[in-house]
Amino acid sequence: MKPELSFKGLKKKSVIYSIAIDKEFRGMGYGRKLLEESIKEMKLNGVSSTLLYVNVNNTLAIRLYKKMGFKIIKKIEGICGQKEECYIMELKLT
Repeated sequence: MKPELSFKGLKKKSVIYSIAIDKEFRGMGYGRKLLEESIKEMKLNGVSSTLLYVNVNNTLAIRLYKKMGFKIIKKIEGICGQKEECYIMELKLT
């Protein structure tokens, strides 16, 4: 978490650095459940929004994030690997 100054005072923001589900267990709802529980915990801790980075080719993850309410903020290069493009996605919690 990191504080961010706004007109309303300090806001807490968080970044999800990595979510991974073993191939054997994908498609069983574990990714969704992991995200749901993480979001609940962030809300309990007063986090106003969370960011994540996802490779533009990871369509399954992008679909899940969109279903959970994340919005694509912008496309960037070089953060997810050399010459790889990623989306920065954000979920507003408050």
